[in-house]
Amino acid sequence: MATKISALVGTLLINLLIGIAVFFVLIITLNGYSESDATYAIISYIVLGLVVTLMMSLGAFLTVGFLTKRQYSGVLSVIIAIVVFSVIGALLKAVCGFIGVGVAELVRVNF
Repeated sequence: MATKISALVGTLLINLLIGIAVFFVLIITLNGYSESDATYAIISYIVLGLVVTLMMSLGAFLTVGFLTKRQYSGVLSVIIAIVVFSVIGALLKAVCGFIGVGVAELVRVNF
């Protein structure tokens, strides 16, 4: 159980750090938009980013259990789960950033 929790916490922390980095890039990207338009983008990114972070952490938690049942060592299982779900989380956070910019553009054009 300790291996599962360490994979969950490790993946959670890495995904939160990646999310913060993408958030700052999003803030720079939204430089030309008005505050009211950018607010919708920021809110949508935060919600989607938290969902991605929780899904990746849960995925790492479940993957460690699967890998230990397949006779992998606990440390190797944790490392594999953290690396795989952190990379997938980073890619999904980038997609969430693009979605945030799309939301800002949608609000700017239509409202």
